[in-house]
Amino acid sequence: MKRLLLIPLLVTRLHAADAGGSVPATITKEGDLVILTLKPEAEQALRLKTVPVEKRSVPAVRLFSGDVVTPLAAGGNAVAPVLGGTLDEVLRLADLQAAADGRILQAQVQIDAAKIAVERAQKMLSAEAGSVRGVDEAKATLQLAEAALTTAKAQRELLGAAVGQGGAKRAWVRTAIFSGEAALLDAKAPASIRALVSSSKPYSAKPVAGPPTANALTSTIDWYYELPADSPLRAGERVAVELPTSDSQHEALVIPFNAVLHDIHGGQWVYAKTGEHSYTRKRIQVARLAGVDAVLSNGPPTGTQVVTDGSAELFGTEFMTGK
Repeated sequence: MKRLLLIPLLVTRLHAADAGGSVPATITKEGDLVILTLKPEAEQALRLKTVPVEKRSVPAVRLFSGDVVTPLAAGGNAVAPVLGGTLDEVLRLADLQAAADGRILQAQVQIDAAKIAVERAQKMLSAEAGSVRGVDEAKATLQLAEAALTTAKAQRELLGAAVGQGGAKRAWVRTAIFSGEAALLDAKAPASIRALVSSSKPYSAKPVAGPPTANALTSTIDWYYELPADSPLRAGERVAVELPTSDSQHEALVIPFNAVLHDIHGGQWVYAKTGEHSYTRKRIQVARLAGVDAVLSNGPPTGTQVVTDGSAELFGTEFMTGK
């Protein structure tokens, strides 16, 4: 009895689009293919736009993740400290910088005191109230204080500019590269950096000599790239990093990314125009994004017309999820 009750419900759902008017599209299933045939007026109302699948020569790249950091040392310092976006990093570096500044001040005070001691020892020697040994000891103390100052300044220089100090905005991107892949990448070529949004603008970033950091546990080494001054990316922000390989370029299928649809299982599809007013959903596989385009590792042959504007409406028509 329960099985019989399901039949009216199914019929009602299939004819829901017919309420108040005729069905704008018919759905035909041929094997595993589902063909949507639209009425001319329905196709015009949806304002469908199609573009052909192209085969282009695109740069061969590898995609990595990275994070935006702030360099604090002047250019040319290969051990430049960098800051991420966490408060712990800022406070830890600020504490180290304050301690180094304190050692410089302490060494300077010791030098001033040693100079006074040398001058006094020399006057006492001239008045025959002192000894040569006293002068030598005072000079030795001065030399030790000067050496301590030199050491303190070198240590402070390694810690970079003071945290929060004004000046020109600089931002780097740090990306962890698996050491086994490093030889396959072009380390001297600029990287393409973009935020983790498909519509975000990519930025070209040139490689820079950053701190020689690495992680032995994950077998990765860090590469650094300098963002342009007009980049809105902030310290600590996660980004996508595309690095060119040594293979330069290769040919691949390319379509606009707004033609790609995703189902609830993560599958990727496009609607291909297979006839007059007829459209068929075809499976694709996106290898990566290149600006507003999607580079496919698998998809329809070159020249196939795929729907860009209106593809979501076709998806809703097929699965009866539209209004």
